[in-house]
Amino acid sequence: MTNSKHIGTVLVPLEMAGSSDAILSAVEEIVRAGADEIQLLHVANVRDTLAAPEILDHDREVLEAWRERLIACGAPSVTVEVVSGMPSTEIIERSERDDYALIVLGSHGRNLVSRVILGSTTEDVLRHVDDPVLVVRLRIVETGDEATCRLAADRLVKRILYATDFSAYAERCIPCLSWIAGAHPEELTVVHVQDLRHLSYASKEQMAAFNRRDEERLAALKREFEAAGFANVDTVLRTGNAIDEVLALAEERGVTLIVLGAKGRHGTVEQIFGGVAEAVVHRSAGHVLVVR
Repeated sequence: MTNSKHIGTVLVPLEMAGSSDAILSAVEEIVRAGADEIQLLHVANVRDTLAAPEILDHDREVLEAWRERLIACGAPSVTVEVVSGMPSTEIIERSERDDYALIVLGSHGRNLVSRVILGSTTEDVLRHVDDPVLVVRLRIVETGDEATCRLAADRLVKRILYATDFSAYAERCIPCLSWIAGAHPEELTVVHVQDLRHLSYASKEQMAAFNRRDEERLAALKREFEAAGFANVDTVLRTGNAIDEVLALAEERGVTLIVLGAKGRHGTVEQIFGGVAEAVVHRSAGHVLVVR
């Protein structure tokens, strides 16, 4: 593992109200972990700016205040930009043009069927960018007639769950985990699930052999992560439905951030986002980092 304690450039698209203050709290943790540069971006709706161009000036002043907040937190470089357009299109085009270590986006909570409402911008970005995307889980807190937006888990990198199937997609998470170590999380759990949806053919003897092999793989990862600076690393091997098992383990351990690759080794269709990663992003109660 490359022991890199610094993140590169982080793109943080923000709204003018509602979720931005909560998302900035998560960004402050990223700054403390060692980000090289934070780019704050607000994409104003083109219909609003055509009717009132002065909106852009107001929005720029708000972003400048947020910039000062991150500078005070220790960010070495923070840029701000306000543009007019469609948020998802602007973010996707920037991702194609520039090299981002991370894109930070918010979710909108849960609906009545316990599926996280990501919002169209977050959905579009997850499906079309190649950069790692951090989905910050938000919750609405109502006090009387007032409602405020807060982080679902007050700390971003307190308890980490890394879900791996040992594929190349899962291995791409390791550089992100390296800089997360710099934030000194309390615990890192590394989990592999023997996914019975793909192992229905296996005999008891074959499953036992798979378990022995994967226990060795998990032990090797534990040694790597301890060498990278994680103080408390645990490994878990489970059998069942990978989606259900990852989410259940996250709930059992009070995980604040799940880290996983966007596509595993059992993918049969070329798609950037889907399967286990998509289900976890939609159903997790905590924050999720999706890595390509």
